[in-house]
Amino acid sequence: MRKLIIWLVLLMMPLAAWADEPVWTIVDEDGTRLTQICYEPEAGDEYISGDDRLYEIIRTQEGVAVAKDKGNIDLPDVSWLNADAALPVVALGDKLIALYCTHSDESYEPSDGKYSDEERGSIYQVADALAEALEENGAETEVSDALHHPHDAGAYRRSRQTAVQLLKAMPDALLDIHRDGIPDPDEYATTIGGKDCSKVRLLVGRGNQNMDVNKEFALKIKAVADKVYPGLIKDIYMGKGTYNQDLAPHSVLLECGTYTLSKERVLASMPMMSDVIYRTMYGGVTGSAGTSDVRGTGTRMNDAARDDEEPAAESSSGMGSGILWIVGIAVAAFIIFAIVSTGSIKDGMRKAGRNLSEMTGGLIGKKPKDGEDHNHS
Repeated sequence: MRKLIIWLVLLMMPLAAWADEPVWTIVDEDGTRLTQICYEPEAGDEYISGDDRLYEIIRTQEGVAVAKDKGNIDLPDVSWLNADAALPVVALGDKLIALYCTHSDESYEPSDGKYSDEERGSIYQVADALAEALEENGAETEVSDALHHPHDAGAYRRSRQTAVQLLKAMPDALLDIHRDGIPDPDEYATTIGGKDCSKVRLLVGRGNQNMDVNKEFALKIKAVADKVYPGLIKDIYMGKGTYNQDLAPHSVLLECGTYTLSKERVLASMPMMSDVIYRTMYGGVTGSAGTSDVRGTGTRMNDAARDDEEPAAESSSGMGSGILWIVGIAVAAFIIFAIVSTGSIKDGMRKAGRNLSEMTGGLIGKKPKDGEDHNHS
């Protein structure tokens, strides 16, 4: 009998490795329950509740994390959504968003009959639905179907290779699509615009150099969602890990429902989530969805951002102007060197023009005439 018990325990261990994820309850200093999370918190982690209050984890013990209330926070200004005109945003270049699923087993028990699927979880259906809605809104998407089994501590290491491959296409945003492992479906179940759907939790890794910009990205997503689809974004958690977000800015993890919620409710949220992400990144909807009514409680509003608040994909415009300054300084230095080396302003300008033309394929400077010595100093 003892051997039989041991054999049964060993047989069940693989199932436990999938299903026995730690569930922690977050409470404030008075013991009031705030939420649950399905990863081990650490002192210093931050949590932004649905009503925009900031909490900091100050201690953890036996499945409970105590958080200090640090007061209300101000979300980014998205008042540009209220403008009257409905003009499409003219994007610079292609609009590309990449998606992948680190925990490739994740499924929805009420719909799939299982907590996880070792072959391929239905989380990929959620990622595909979000991508399809993004494309209807006017963005291009790249969804990786790579698997990263098993669901263990090495999953992020394996999915990192997937993220690196996706980033070769230089997407504007990188989204890691998950479903939560907390048991209470009411944590996520909601109704928006008369539709039964699911909330979405945003997770930002605080252990990387992109934490600040990714946090701002998550805050802007919540600000847009609160305006257009109130209640869609459940909350934001900033955990101790990196979640591969050190690879790129505008990278965030999306917890799309939990395993005790039906997949259909989660899928119903993806067009709304797509609308929010598209607006956050680009300011408006220009695809087929742009001519229809909004799917939630809000109104499809202006697609153009004000000067003091830009979509995330355009918020790096300062970087572009900075690059132009650097190029300008470099060209000036190049001309000065040419003048000094020739001893003549006229000859120096001519030399600089020839060399710059050669270096830039004729984009800058005067092309040398046929037979002119390119190496003449």
